[in-house]
Amino acid sequence: MVFTQNDSVLSGPYKWQEPSIKKNGVSSAVLAEGKVYDFEWMQVNANSLNSRKNNTLTIPSNQEQLIIIRSGICNIKINDSVFSLTPGSVAVLMPGQKYSIKKSGNEDCCFFTFNYRSKQPMNLQRGGSSFVKIWETIPYKPNNMGGGRRDFFERPTAMQKRVEMHVTTLKEGIKSHEPHRHRAEEIVLILEGDTEMQLRDEVVKTSVGGFYYLGSNVSHAIKNIGTKPGTYFAFQIE
Repeated sequence: MVFTQNDSVLSGPYKWQEPSIKKNGVSSAVLAEGKVYDFEWMQVNANSLNSRKNNTLTIPSNQEQLIIIRSGICNIKINDSVFSLTPGSVAVLMPGQKYSIKKSGNEDCCFFTFNYRSKQPMNLQRGGSSFVKIWETIPYKPNNMGGGRRDFFERPTAMQKRVEMHVTTLKEGIKSHEPHRHRAEEIVLILEGDTEMQLRDEVVKTSVGGFYYLGSNVSHAIKNIGTKPGTYFAFQIE
């Protein structure tokens, strides 16, 4: 079951949809849109880029954007630097940032964008500059449950007082932890494997390319119900 409401994003599972609306060279589909505890507006998009031509875009001055590559390779130019974003790589773009993006290689580049505007006044000095994190440069740290973790970053941005992002690999049949809750909202984005989420008193599921949105102080716990390791992004926002 996917929870939707015109003016809010509710806690629950959301699925990847094939991008269909093309604008500025990028095909997109809106997966979720509305307001949440810390954001007066948030939009999650599935995107596909099939051109090697540079597409130049500008983040609105009252928004931030987070990009996560799902498949293929995207080249992104931020200011005078060019980065090759492989699957699992991340870009965080500050308000007003101008950038260009194009696919690299024969495969289309599919990626998520998270656009958001905070309820609190933005703080450009706190946010610093836009930045990227390349999957291959993030160390994998095995744990004693047969899985492991990649820690991407924990820091403030112009629109958030704290955002923490990591990737967990969960062995088959294992639950990440017992149900817990926290002040920060959380998004859990499934990269591979079969999972289920205990959400309050309900168990819900989504597929690879989908995500769970977990509202502030909502009880939750994820479990790998497949026959092979599962991997997912988890990021807390506040």
